[in-house]
Amino acid sequence: MGRNNLKLILLKIISALAIFVAGCGSDEVTTEEENDSSVDEPVTLTIVSFVHDNHPLTRDVIPMWMEQIEEGTDGAVQLEWTGGPESIPTGEQFDAVSSGVADITFNTSSFYGHLMPESLSMLMSPYSPAEERENGYFDYLNSRHEEQNQVYLGRFLGPNPFYFWSNEQMKSLDDFENLNFRSNPTYHEILEELNTTVTDIEPGEVYTALDRNMVDGFGFTLMGPHEDGWTEVTRYIIDEPFLNQNGTILINKDTFESLPSDLQETMKDITAEFEKDMIDYFHAENETTWETIEAEGIERIELTDEDSERFQEIVHDVYWEMLERDAPDEIDNLRELLLDDEFDVTSIYE
Repeated sequence: MGRNNLKLILLKIISALAIFVAGCGSDEVTTEEENDSSVDEPVTLTIVSFVHDNHPLTRDVIPMWMEQIEEGTDGAVQLEWTGGPESIPTGEQFDAVSSGVADITFNTSSFYGHLMPESLSMLMSPYSPAEERENGYFDYLNSRHEEQNQVYLGRFLGPNPFYFWSNEQMKSLDDFENLNFRSNPTYHEILEELNTTVTDIEPGEVYTALDRNMVDGFGFTLMGPHEDGWTEVTRYIIDEPFLNQNGTILINKDTFESLPSDLQETMKDITAEFEKDMIDYFHAENETTWETIEAEGIERIELTDEDSERFQEIVHDVYWEMLERDAPDEIDNLRELLLDDEFDVTSIYE
């Protein structure tokens, strides 16, 4: 073989190697670019809620949070509200988020208290959400939810206490005795302590039950009964608010931790500010609701000071006895976090 032919062969080999190396380099750049673009693609998370999407407790609130999260993350997190109980039954939503079937739920601990009885202590907190973030209670709740593979982002129902509504004109607390009220787990044992007969009725059947005198009254927040038509067949509201709210925003822990750390922090910070917005929102909505139901003919019944004090003591004792019974391993922590001689749960209504 001549020297010229050898040079030609060597040049071809070098050229082929150069093309191969360039090709490999091109693949690496492409891969890096693809990885970069995948990071920039928005993540879509699904939301389910404990009530339907047109309910006054959710119809404005959830879209407000969604908008703030999407804007605050510059679109990196997109949210899809798939619906309420018609999407996933309320009692199954907590498990659905734990397992990853849904990413986020706007729920209340009343519907998963049988799995996490300590979460019902939220109803007895005398503190604002901001105070709970400072005194350790928020961190406590998050640690307990994490054991269920969920991250507790915060509250969403604001100062929105419960009331008892009735078709009987009560003159004293003793008049609860022998009446029949539609109940739910939130105030079931309170009514029993008042010697009231309790009946479990699905929300969609409450109007008919009231209209046909199957029950004498029910418990609920101020918002909701008017929109659901219950006030058409109800005459009185006992103006004695009780309990804090226990609305929770929960996200699947694996899903949350798969997000970049800056997005996690952004979602936490936005929710903390959102809690403050909810206080103003529900104060305004409750004032409007009072005007609406009174214009509709609903009469307020006010308890005497003595009955008011007795009623709040019943609520307090029932819940702490229930927590001691159902969450014995957590009761000392809860007492340390929530019991304060200077405050009681009614302070949050102001």
